[in-house]
Amino acid sequence: MHIRHGFGSVHHIKVYDQEHFLGFLSLTVEEPKPHENFDWVGQIRGSDYLVWGLNYKKVRFEFSQGESVYVVVRSGGRAVPVNQ
Repeated sequence: MHIRHGFGSVHHIKVYDQEHFLGFLSLTVEEPKPHENFDWVGQIRGSDYLVWGLNYKKVRFEFSQGESVYVVVRSGGRAVPVNQ
């Protein structure tokens, strides 16, 4: 799941759980670690994802340019892209 944003960029994104809008999050796009098989990973800034119960859950992120990607939120707020 490719996005058009550079590593280190911060975005305010919309978060959807099963097409229900949850709210906005700040996300930093990061370069994956060498052993990870992803084009990018995200780091959620803040702790709203914990309040919403998103740990280990698949959700949809929508960027301001309209790009939508599905991710699984892992511990510590790390978001990794997944296929639908």
